[in-house]
Amino acid sequence: MTAGITRRALAAALLVGTTIALGSAAGAADLAEIKERGQLIAAASGNLPPVSFLNASNELEGYDINVARYVEDKLGVPIELVRLDWKGILPGLQTGRFDAVFSNVNITDERKEIFDYSIPYSRSAVVVVAKEGSGITGPADLPGKRVGGISGGMDGEIPAKEIEQEFGAFDQFKGYAGYAEMFADVEIGRVDAIVAPDTAAANFIREKPGVAAIVGEPYRVRYVGVPMQKGSTELKAAIDEAIREMRAKGLLDEWGQQYFGIEDYSAALVDEVP
Repeated sequence: MTAGITRRALAAALLVGTTIALGSAAGAADLAEIKERGQLIAAASGNLPPVSFLNASNELEGYDINVARYVEDKLGVPIELVRLDWKGILPGLQTGRFDAVFSNVNITDERKEIFDYSIPYSRSAVVVVAKEGSGITGPADLPGKRVGGISGGMDGEIPAKEIEQEFGAFDQFKGYAGYAEMFADVEIGRVDAIVAPDTAAANFIREKPGVAAIVGEPYRVRYVGVPMQKGSTELKAAIDEAIREMRAKGLLDEWGQQYFGIEDYSAALVDEVP
């Protein structure tokens, strides 16, 4: 497998940071061109456990990484995973630095206008996570509180701002680049609550029992797919086929149990781009 971080991958990550401002997407490299090139270049955060994180061997691991590795085997083309903070990932894809992204990217109508998407391989229920004993019972209790979330995330800052508009102003909002610092701040009390996907929240609660809890009903549920550059018709078809195989083999359920502690994880997925 080529999911480990290489010097070339790190160089590509730095290059993304200097080219995002260009603002115009390069033409999509479809499957034939990717195979001729000899690798598919994809982005992953590496800072969003349990979907994407660095393990004790400093290698990328997680639910989304397992999906990427299966796709790699299916395509017969090495995938070079470039680690990048979430806020730079979609701009990097849009400017043509990546062919695809495996990083818990929610499918939205706005994003579908810019990217091609695979069928869903995961889903993200937006929930409020609060310290035990905080008295917070759901989104309506967040006005006047210190709230955190992933910066720019469709399951973080964006729904948090919608909650603020609907129920009232927070005392403050703190944005994070990844889950590690965010959940650490919950544990030590720097924030009163966070807005996060239930998959990441369940993993944190499992690892740190008694610290915090998911409160109230999910604020929103979204599907997660692999975004690609517009015009990636053959690549999308191949990734869709790989996702269907993973579902049929029970792999998504196996990984959902392993990383999220959720049984029958794929049961809620659909076989089309919503």
